[in-house]
Amino acid sequence: MRARVLLFTVLLAYGLRPADAQVPDTTAIDSTIVQLPEVTVEAARASETEASAPFAVSVESRSPEAIALTPNTSLDDVLRPLPGLWVNDRHHFALGERISVRGVGYRSNFGVRGIQVLYDGLPLTLPDGQAFLDVVEPAVIRRVELVRSPAATFWGNGSGGVLFLSSPPPPDAPSVRARVQAGSFGERQGLLESTGPVGDWRLHGYASGIRQDGFRDHSEGYRLRAGGTATRSFGSTTVRITARGDAQDTENPSSLTLPQFRNDPSQARPLFQQFNAAKTSEQGQLGVTVEHAFGDTQLSGTAHYLHRSLDNPLPFGYIAFTRNSGGARVTLRHTAGRLEGGVGADVGTQFDDRIEYTPSKNGTPGDTTTLNQLETVLSGSTFAYARFNATDRLSLTGGLRVDGLRFEADDQLLRDGDDSGTRTFSAWSPTLGLSYDLDTTLLFAHYSSAFETPTTSELSNRPDRGGGFNRQLGPQRTQGVEVGARGVLPNARLEFDVAVYQQWIDDLITGQREADGYQFFTNLGENTHRGVEARLTWTPTDAVEVQAQYTGTRFRIQVPASLEGNRVPGIPAHRGYGHLELGRNGLWGRLSVEAVPSYEVNDANTAAEAPGYSLLSLRLGHRGVSWEGVTVRPFVAVDNLLDQRYAASVTVNGGGTFYEPGPGRSYSGGLNVAL
Repeated sequence: MRARVLLFTVLLAYGLRPADAQVPDTTAIDSTIVQLPEVTVEAARASETEASAPFAVSVESRSPEAIALTPNTSLDDVLRPLPGLWVNDRHHFALGERISVRGVGYRSNFGVRGIQVLYDGLPLTLPDGQAFLDVVEPAVIRRVELVRSPAATFWGNGSGGVLFLSSPPPPDAPSVRARVQAGSFGERQGLLESTGPVGDWRLHGYASGIRQDGFRDHSEGYRLRAGGTATRSFGSTTVRITARGDAQDTENPSSLTLPQFRNDPSQARPLFQQFNAAKTSEQGQLGVTVEHAFGDTQLSGTAHYLHRSLDNPLPFGYIAFTRNSGGARVTLRHTAGRLEGGVGADVGTQFDDRIEYTPSKNGTPGDTTTLNQLETVLSGSTFAYARFNATDRLSLTGGLRVDGLRFEADDQLLRDGDDSGTRTFSAWSPTLGLSYDLDTTLLFAHYSSAFETPTTSELSNRPDRGGGFNRQLGPQRTQGVEVGARGVLPNARLEFDVAVYQQWIDDLITGQREADGYQFFTNLGENTHRGVEARLTWTPTDAVEVQAQYTGTRFRIQVPASLEGNRVPGIPAHRGYGHLELGRNGLWGRLSVEAVPSYEVNDANTAAEAPGYSLLSLRLGHRGVSWEGVTVRPFVAVDNLLDQRYAASVTVNGGGTFYEPGPGRSYSGGLNVAL
């Protein structure tokens, strides 16, 4: 079977190869490289571009083919080509993707930790440093920015990296797009997207739904999403209004022991199935951004509000909360000759009404309330930065930010005493950078820092399972240095991005999971993260793109002494990715491979490692057949072509149940219809 699959992919590549004697295809991949792109890096919150930023950053504008002719069922489809970032798709909706940047976020067993995530300019990362990405619709993401180094100077708490996602389409995009898709394991999904002018406003909106039976037992679920933007210019002032929301209901199969993973990866963890573990959540967000330019000065401000509700039956208890969060940020930038600079300020609020009950086997709250408290987070910060262009080639940058946060727990369950209390945290976050422009290559060196407070969930999960906050749990702090180069070799039609870094992490926050799934958190000590990142993109013709990416890491625990020298769990020492993309006569195809060696799953390095794997994926589609103003674009996809058994993710320090299986060979296909 594997031989037939490989033969098929070779024949596909041969059939799509460009013919030297033919007229070039006008719909081929437009990838001619001439110079470093002057693309503003919004994730940097400064007047930096990809051609000038003195830190490791990737800006990826997704091609129309990647948007229309790939499954886009998870963020892995969108983010996989980015160096330094690893996305683990758990293939069920209960926990979301596990995302890490240079090891930051590795401890997260649900949601995202330590990474600042923004979606169309609105923060998904809350004041306490956690983010939930259920609301992100991968099928409409058109541009991705990734800052791989610590970025607390610009974004504050939980900014070990920055991920900036944008969805509005270009002005020439189709006014209406409909998409239907079906695939293995009962996958069904649909999307409707529309964009265009209405009076003086430019509108963009979408609605989508996905349902899956799941390849594992007890993993059925559905998710609904909707969102949009409205943008208008008033002279030198631009106003953008953004709204989005999602609702989901899903079962939770959890992770498995090694024997369970080896014997039957499609099974659910028995304890989670017995207690009908699941997740029902709703989230909505609204924001307004105003930008004004006057001469050499730009002023921008954003105000935003987020509401989230959750019901989460688990074997150790039934968790429910209602969250209201909001904030505002303002940035003033100015240019005066060779000096560019800016100042800014942020405020944030978060109010969680959390209640927990004893578990029941029917997925409803038990008879006894075990926790009932109101949790409040208040944050405030201010920052300043400057860039001095010493010569036409040499630039120096520096910045400083100060943050203050207050966490408060108001205990409403007083039968075991009043566990109310407060925790306060503060941090100074500097950054320094140097860059040298060689026209088609930028050399840079950079120092930056980050800090990460425990989240409200981590503070409330006390080792003794009592109320209030864990008073022994503190923030972790990171300092990082990096050197690198990115640029283009026009004659070779080659684009490259290389960086080498080291990060020192003090008071690392790590989780410990007990037999029933309950997890509490402690400060482990010190870690050292060293690594190298490289990405090459070669476009020998307008119809061919070859990309190769490598991430090498040496992450070690330094303190405590009992763990000194151990490898940091959840992160492989090496990871490779590559793809071959071809286009001809309206056809488009991409063959990709991801290779990951085995890696540790707990701090002690005593459990069996998650096995290594190599995954081949195939995407094939047609750029479109048009008739009477309607364009139809069909596509098919095959994932895990070689039908490997592998762990798609792991639960770090999972108490014996570490391994979250990925599916075997799977298929999907669909249609895009554009007007």
